[in-house]
Order: sequence, then C-alpha cells, then structure tokens
Amino acid sequence: MAEKNKKTILYLITQSELGGAQKYIYDLAGNLKDEFNIAVAYGEQGHGGELAQKLRVIGVENYAIPGLKREISPLSDIAALINIIKLIRRIKPDIVHLNSSKISILGSLAGIFAPKSKILYTAHGWVFNEPGRNHGKYRSLEKFTAKFKDKIICVSEFDRLAAIREKIAPESKLVTIHNGVEPISFLPPEEARARLMSLCPAPPEGTAKGFTINAKDFVIGSIGNLYRTKGYEYLISAVKILLSNGIRIKTVIIGEGPERSELNGWIERLRLSDHVLLAGRIDNSAELLRAFDIYACSSVKEGLSYTVIEAMLSGIPVVATRVGGNGELIGHKKEGFLVGHKNAESLARGIIETMDRPGFKEKIGVAARAKALSEFTLEKMVERTKAVYYSLL
Repeated sequence: MAEKNKKTILYLITQSELGGAQKYIYDLAGNLKDEFNIAVAYGEQGHGGELAQKLRVIGVENYAIPGLKREISPLSDIAALINIIKLIRRIKPDIVHLNSSKISILGSLAGIFAPKSKILYTAHGWVFNEPGRNHGKYRSLEKFTAKFKDKIICVSEFDRLAAIREKIAPESKLVTIHNGVEPISFLPPEEARARLMSLCPAPPEGTAKGFTINAKDFVIGSIGNLYRTKGYEYLISAVKILLSNGIRIKTVIIGEGPERSELNGWIERLRLSDHVLLAGRIDNSAELLRAFDIYACSSVKEGLSYTVIEAMLSGIPVVATRVGGNGELIGHKKEGFLVGHKNAESLARGIIETMDRPGFKEKIGVAARAKALSEFTLEKMVERTKAVYYSLL
C-alpha cells in the first residue's frame, strides 16, 4: 500500500519478458522502493513474464495492461491507451517513467489526461535506428510525443546526440545517464565452463555427433534475447568464415526469442551444428561469462548494452559492433575491439585479431574491467536517475 508521505513513481513498459529495459526498471524499482512508492505496469507476457515474477519477489506493486503489445495494432493500441489512462488516474503517480518505444508514444498521450503527473522517458536506443522499422514514421511519432514529456533520459551520449540531430526534443529536455550494473559473482573459468558444458544438449539418439565443449576449445560467447537487432546471423556467419580459414572455435549464444527458428535454420544450412549452440535462456547467465575466451556483441542496434558491461566486468576481451553506445563502453584496442555492424567478415577479423594477440587480450580485459568498475556502476545510475526525479518533483 502506498505511503502518503512518499512520492509515487509508475514505471510503464511494453513487455514483461526480461531484457535490458526490463532489467533497468527492476534495478531502479528495487533500489528506490524504500524512498518512493513504486509501481510497475507492463503489457505482453503479463504476470507470467520474468520481470513480473522478479518484482513480486521483492514486493513491488505491478500491473498487467490489457491490449499492450510490441507490434502496432490499432485496435489493441487504442484499448491499451484507455487502460493506461485508467491506471494513471487510479494510481495518481507524481512521475510516470516510460520505457520502450511503444510505451513512449502511448504513455505520452495518456499523460495528457493526467496533467498532475510528470512524464519521463528513458530511450533505450531510438527505434528509428532499428532495422526493419518505418524510420520516418517512428521519428515523427517520437518528435510529436516528446512535446508531452518533461524529460528524456538517453542511456548513451550517442542517442542524446541523435535526438538533437533529428530534432526529437529540445536539448534542455535531454540528459545522458549510462546504464550500470551491480557487482557480479563470476564463476572461475573452469567451473563456469563445466556448468556450461552441463547445459549443452545431448546428441540425438543413434548419432555420435553433437555440440560439445572440451577444456581446450576456444569458445566465443554472447548473451541476449534472440531479436533481429542482436545481429546473431552475422555472428553465425563469422563462425563459418573462421572455420573456413582453419580456425577451430565453438560459439554459445545464451538467450531466447522469436528469431530462434530462423537462426537454427541458418546454423543448419551452414552446417555449424557442431560449432554453434543456441543455449536458450539461462538464469544468472552473467556468472558464466568466464567460460568464454571472447565475448562477441554482433548487434545492429543498441542503446547501452548491459551484457557488454557485464563482460567487461568479467575481464574477458570484448569484440563489439560499432553501434549505439558501444563506443562509449569500449575504446577500440583500449578496452576491446570495435568492428563494423551487419558485416560478418569484419566481426571475424576482430575475433582473429583478438585471438592472435594473447598478451594484448589480457591487457584489454584488465582495462575493460577497470573502466566498468569506475564508470558503469548501478550506484551511479540510480543516483543520477534519482536526481532527475527530484528535479521534476
């Protein structure tokens, strides 16, 4: 039950499956629930989503919004808008904190009917930078609904500058606050690899082959939902290039999502079933990062990647595409390697260069860990976000 002497924050997000934006909400809600009245509302996956389950564990009030889904659907979107307005009027939050592009639009429109609530939006990477989207339409919608927002947090300076360049909102409304992560208890390399091996599926009955990892294998890892924005088809193609050049590697992709079937088909067509594993969702997957020799981020669009920060904290070298805030996380050949996006050959070259320089590989891993510990902490993210809240109250 809400306490009268506390201000109320309502977080809105489109989906309740666990991704970067959901982790962001969970971290803020968990760290601010003693200082504010916190409520979270979400659409797709509803109460069954992992975010919803985690919120219940820490005692944060949460709601499902009927009709709210990621894809555009006029009838569902109208229903979702009405339900958001009803929820805002019932909770009467001091701040409505929007997360995800769809809720950015619907939540801003709903805010018109709740003039006493301040509207804050965190852009986890602008949707008009996302492949396969109608860029002009989303750019226009973001620009229009920005008029109803009191402040916009960008998780990278890249996105803040993009918003200024595209004239999404006045510069005075925009602020950059990098994502941050809390300390992680990484498993030692041998233990992490043993656990990873235990999760590899057994080969089909009657066959001798299947994906396996042994202690001497060079293993590339990646963690993320199986969305098109993650560019996993380019990572898989890069593995084929490496194998064609006589470089023996194994690759494990941890995560689940709608692209699984297509990615599995691509793995089979390239005859990589013995070399690439879609491991599915694994709880506390960051603990396993030291099972990998290299962490690869093949994304074609990013805001500020939590998994890259976690990989930096683990001390393993990172090869990442030069998109979104990746260049703010790692300097090229300083804390990792930056490569071209939508380019399997560039990704393969970055992996080869990292493999061929073992001493340098350790050096950039140490530098990356030091930078993550200094600049990308959960404590900094929470304090800077809280400062924005108080500036609006």
